[in-house]
Amino acid sequence: MRHTEKAHIYLKKILRCGDHVIDATAGNGYDTQFLAEQVGSTGHVYAFDLQKESIEESTRRIKEFGFLKRVTFFRNCHSEISKHLSDRNDLKIKAVTFNLGYLPGGDKNLTTQPKTTLLALKQSYEIIAPKGKISLIAYRGHIGGRKEYEDVENYLNRMKWKFKKSLDTNNDDSPVLFLISKS
Repeated sequence: MRHTEKAHIYLKKILRCGDHVIDATAGNGYDTQFLAEQVGSTGHVYAFDLQKESIEESTRRIKEFGFLKRVTFFRNCHSEISKHLSDRNDLKIKAVTFNLGYLPGGDKNLTTQPKTTLLALKQSYEIIAPKGKISLIAYRGHIGGRKEYEDVENYLNRMKWKFKKSLDTNNDDSPVLFLISKS
């Protein structure tokens, strides 16, 4: 089973109609679509991505499924989550998803960066409600991917957050899924 499927199963256990969630790395919109399905017509997804192509593709996908009213897109770095959601203090964010690396089918030189990812992770943990969940997939097989993965794992250990780590294979370049739970 792919890590994205594992992450969706993990999140599906807690997500309900009416929930508010974040897709910190919208990419091609697959997680955004999954989240929009889970939160229903009374919930909302806040999706972030820096790349114009990503926002366009994600918007196309969401529109195709009829979920456009359930999603707000921010063409901005995931490290700006709290900046965009700080005026919405009443929100109880239930879950956040991250797929690190580069946009599949996009420019492989444009990748998430350890510094901004750690900022986004910190903000996500602060903003999620108690018992909220974060799924984070770190792709180690591209330039900079290994360092980002190591920085994320070190950060999680240092913060003493509850998390599980799942590897696809024993290959050093395979992706790693972190499932993080807020107490």
